[in-house]
Amino acid sequence: MAFIKVQKLVRDSNNRIVSGSASIVESVYVSGKKNHSTQRVRERLGKVISLSEDKKSGVFLSPTRGLVEFDAVSGTFSPVSDTAKETSYSELFPKPQIHTVFGDVFLLLRFLEKHGLLSVFQSVFPKKEELERFLAHLLHGILKDGSHIGCDDFIEKSYASYLFEDLILSTLRSDTIFYSMMGNGKVRMDFFKAFVRLMRRKDPKFGRGCYVDSTPLPNQITNNPFNALSCHGISSSQVQTRLVLVLDEKTGLPVWYDIIPGNLLDLSTIMNTINDVAASLDIEIESLVLDAGYVCRPLIEAFHIGSGKRIISRMPARRGYPYKDLYWQFKDQFNKGKYQFIRKDHTYFGRKKKITLFGKHEEYAYVYVDHNNALLRFRNYLEEHEEEYVAMKDKDKDWMTVKYGYFVLLSNIDTTPEDLLYRYFCRTEIETVFKTSKEYLELLPLSKWTDQTVRGKILHDIIDTIVLLLVRKEMEAVGISTSRLFGKTQSLMCFKNHNEEAIVEVPNKKVKEYYKLLEISIPNYVDLKDEKHRILGKM
Repeated sequence: MAFIKVQKLVRDSNNRIVSGSASIVESVYVSGKKNHSTQRVRERLGKVISLSEDKKSGVFLSPTRGLVEFDAVSGTFSPVSDTAKETSYSELFPKPQIHTVFGDVFLLLRFLEKHGLLSVFQSVFPKKEELERFLAHLLHGILKDGSHIGCDDFIEKSYASYLFEDLILSTLRSDTIFYSMMGNGKVRMDFFKAFVRLMRRKDPKFGRGCYVDSTPLPNQITNNPFNALSCHGISSSQVQTRLVLVLDEKTGLPVWYDIIPGNLLDLSTIMNTINDVAASLDIEIESLVLDAGYVCRPLIEAFHIGSGKRIISRMPARRGYPYKDLYWQFKDQFNKGKYQFIRKDHTYFGRKKKITLFGKHEEYAYVYVDHNNALLRFRNYLEEHEEEYVAMKDKDKDWMTVKYGYFVLLSNIDTTPEDLLYRYFCRTEIETVFKTSKEYLELLPLSKWTDQTVRGKILHDIIDTIVLLLVRKEMEAVGISTSRLFGKTQSLMCFKNHNEEAIVEVPNKKVKEYYKLLEISIPNYVDLKDEKHRILGKM
C-alpha cells in the first residue's frame, strides 16, 4: 500500500505550512532483505501546500500534475477547483506582472521638473483631478509622436497609470471635459503669468523684446464667431480663424497668443495684442515682422522713422506703394557686384532708400532680388509660356527675368540691406513654432465644435509647443530629434510590485546615453507614493 512521505516540513507560528516536500512511497517485497521489504518512490508530489493530520491526504504543487489533491487511502488524484485556487490557494497564483512603458514618460516628467514647468502647472491647476487630467493630455500630446493612439490607451500602457490615481481613465476617451477646462480664459492668463515669472527668474530680460505674427487656422466649425472667409496665408479662399502669436526674440518661445477673425489683417489686431500683453503680463513687443497683408496707412502712421517700436514688413504690390517704381529705379544695378551678398547659399542684390508714404511718413525701403529664385522660376516660366514671352515688349521681358526673386521690405530701422534681411528671416523662428503646432502636435484640423473647446485645444497645443521647443533646444546641439529621443526611451519598461514601487528594468546603452544628455538619472525603482507627491504637489 502506498503512503505519503513528507520531508523537511516547516510550519509558522500559526501552524501554516511554509515549506516542505512529499512523495508517494510504497513498500515492495525483496527476498533476502531485512524485513523482506524496501521503500520505493512511486511519484514525487512536490511542494506540500496542505496536509491532513493523519498525513493520508493533502494538496500538493506537483512538478508534473500542477496543483492537485492526493488521497493515499484510495490512491487517487483530484483536481483542485477554480474556486479553491482563487480563495484558499490564491497566493500560489499571483496576478501576472504587467510591464508598462517607463522611459519616455519618466524622462519628460523629470524634464518638466528640472525646468520649473511642473511647478507652473501645479499653480495653474490647484485641484488634483484637474492637474492629473492636464498632465495626462500633455504627455499624450507630446509623446504619441504622430500615432493615432487615444489618450486613455496611451496612459493605460504607460508608467503614468501608476501616478494618476484620481483620474478615471475611461473619461480620457472624450477630450470635451479637458478642452472645456482649458478653454477658461483664467487658465490661459494664469499659465502665461506663471510661465513668464519662471522664465524671468532665469533671465530678467525675458519678454522685454518680443515680435508678433499670425497664421491661418482653416476649419468648418459652425457658428464660430472668429470664422471669416479669407485667402491670406493659404492658396485659396477658405473659412478660417487666425492665430496671433507673440514670441520672445531671444528664445523664440511663445509668451502669449490671441485668436482673431480670419479676415482681420489690420493695425487694430496687432495693437490689441500689444496692449493686452503689456497690461497683463508686462510684456513689451518691440518688433513687428509682418506680411504684406497687414501693411496699411494706420500701420505706417504708427511705425514710421523715429517711432519707438521697430517694424519690418513686406511692401504690398498695390496702389499707394512704390513697389514697381523702385524696380525701375534700381534695375540697372541688379547685377552690380558692390550690391551683392550671400545668405544661405543664395545670392542677393540689396539696396536701401528712404521714401515718403502717404505724403508725410518716412520709411526705409529695402529693395532685394534673390538671383537664385529669380533664375530658377524664370526658367520654369519660359518652358511653360514661351509664346507669351516672345510677344512681350523688351521692358516686360526684363521684368520677367527678376520678377520671381524681386521683393521690397519696409522698415523704420536704419541698417544695411544684409542685416535687415537677416532680421526678416528671423521670422522663420515663428514659422517653426507654427509648423511644430500644426504638424507635430496636430493643431489642425480644428475639429472642436464650440468656442470654448476651440480655445481650449489651442491653449493645450501652445503649451505642448513650449515644452517640445525646450526639449528640442537641448537636443539640437547633439543632432538628435525629439522623435528619436522619445522613440528610443520607450524601450525602457517597468512593473509595479506589491510594495507600491515601480521596478525599472535595466536600460540599454542608447537609453542611458539619451538620459545622460538631458542630465537625468535612471532609477532602479521608484517609490510611487513619493513620486505622486513629487509630481502632483501637496494636495
